Amino acid sequence: MSASSPSGMKFRYAKFPSDLPSKPWVSRPIIPVRLYGPKDSIPLGALLDSGADRCFFSEEIGRMIGLDIEQGIRSNLTGVEGQRAPAYLHKVRISVDGMPGDVEVLAGFTASKGVGAILGQEGFFDAFKVTFERTRGVVDIAPARTR
Repeated sequence: MSASSPSGMKFRYAKFPSDLPSKPWVSRPIIPVRLYGPKDSIPLGALLDSGADRCFFSEEIGRMIGLDIEQGIRSNLTGVEGQRAPAYLHKVRISVDGMPGDVEVLAGFTASKGVGAILGQEGFFDAFKVTFERTRGVVDIAPARTR
């Protein structure tokens, strides 16, 4: 669910089942976006991750929008456990549902398990002011600068 605010758009955190019996649900800041590639675009629910250096998406998503994944710039994705996985960087565009325009980002595409759609610092957080209100269960997204 989303709502307009004077500063941008507010999105409610999404709830997911937890593996802890004492806490059956976990809330995550997942927002609706559209990812544009050279041949197609698709709507996605993407996790806002202030700890991610850049935006990352699964290889499957990249192929759906028309990317030849291995033709991108080879890089590495390092996870929380220190494991490195290959990622291929491509320029794509991302729009946030309910907000005008889109932004171009250099995003990584990887076969690493657990990566679906992650919006990170470089590219996304550069273009948007992101305010997490975890206690209220909402995140506010606004353009970082006037276009």
